[in-house]
Amino acid sequence: MTRETIIDRDEHLAENKRLIAHLWSVDKTEEFANGYEFTLQYLFFKDDKWIQIARIDNQLHEGKPGTHIHIYGKKQIKWEELSFNEAEEKIVEIAKNIINLLSRM
Repeated sequence: MTRETIIDRDEHLAENKRLIAHLWSVDKTEEFANGYEFTLQYLFFKDDKWIQIARIDNQLHEGKPGTHIHIYGKKQIKWEELSFNEAEEKIVEIAKNIINLLSRM
């Protein structure tokens, strides 16, 4: 499988917030019908450690292809058809809501 890096970014949004983004061009397959593989991870620094608040990716999950969302504190994932750009907007929105809750704790 051909895999070419398009985006490889670890962006510090604030002293306690990071967004890690990876986007690759890959061969079109059943798993990556649009020819792109991606992962976005939003981290929040709390209690002296980085906590993964949310992750959105289109990598296989338990053998099933498709874009899905992992959310802090939840075991189940949410399947949602998103492009890389839509996923980037969505992860910031999700993280903002969760961080507001965590900041009150």
